[in-house]
Amino acid sequence: MIKIFDLESNQLLTELSDEEFAMLTEALEEESIEDSDYYLHISDVEYLEENETSPALIAKLKSMLEGREDREIKFLRSE
Repeated sequence: MIKIFDLESNQLLTELSDEEFAMLTEALEEESIEDSDYYLHISDVEYLEENETSPALIAKLKSMLEGREDREIKFLRSE
C-alpha cells in the first residue's frame, strides 16, 4: 500500500494499492527517480478518467483534491 499525504500539512489523504499508484504516476511528471512528491492537478485526474482508469482511483483522486484545482502530494510506501 502507498499512503498519500498533503505535502504542506502532512495530512493523510488516502491509501492506494501498488496498481493504483502505478496508474497515477504514469500521468504525473517526475523530476527524478528518487522523487517522493508530485503536483496533482484536476487536468491529470480528467486525463486518467478519459483513459478509462479505474473509477475507484478516480474517486480517490477527486477526494484528495477536495474541490481544489491542484494539490502538492507526497507518498510513503507502507509495509
